[in-house]
Amino acid sequence: MAYLGHYEKIHPFNMKTEIECSICKRTTPPEFKEKHHLVPRSKNGTETIDVCCNCGDQVHNLFTNKELEKEYNTLEALLGNPDIQKWVKWVSKQAGFSFSMKSKKQR
Repeated sequence: MAYLGHYEKIHPFNMKTEIECSICKRTTPPEFKEKHHLVPRSKNGTETIDVCCNCGDQVHNLFTNKELEKEYNTLEALLGNPDIQKWVKWVSKQAGFSFSMKSKKQR
């Protein structure tokens, strides 16, 4: 098995599969896909959605694990957030996935 994204085990036959990002709806090649835990694993979350690496990074830039656990623990709640809506509008116009959204949190 290979590792792809945030600690997600991907079977070799799945590594070639594109996904549609659940957040930005862009078609995402295998090397840029990951599983996002709606409730963080550190809070015992198990349900995941398929996202591109950029959306996964942005969710974690915008929200703490506590916020993700309590307020943004469904796809609908995430998509209803104005900051995520602004992000989706911007990222859906970007070509490729080679940019990184990782930043150091000041929380």
